[in-house]
Amino acid sequence: MHKTGRVILGLVLATALALISARVQRTGPEQVVYSNLCGPTTSDLCYKPVLKGGFPVAYLFDAPGVSVEDQLAFGEDNVEPVAFAVDVIVYFAVIVLGHWTVSNRRLARARRAERALTADG
Repeated sequence: MHKTGRVILGLVLATALALISARVQRTGPEQVVYSNLCGPTTSDLCYKPVLKGGFPVAYLFDAPGVSVEDQLAFGEDNVEPVAFAVDVIVYFAVIVLGHWTVSNRRLARARRAERALTADG
């Protein structure tokens, strides 16, 4: 496979992993407004920790009042593009590092086998 094809495949895999990572969900510490009926006069804003998804950096944030509350979905909730790009970059770096490690081990094994053959012959 050509180098360009490997890079494209790596980017596709990294993007897929970043999208799948939205299933890693946690709440807070960021706060969002979900109502305006709080406080002693029930006229203050109500805040609660926001549900967010993505790993290692959260990029999908629940939008209370717009989407199903406490449930993340693309198209309904807020996507932070810079955080998503960071996730893709991290996954791409892991893929490149893994590929480099496997390639170097194969090369080292082939060199050892070649040296063994030349030493015997």
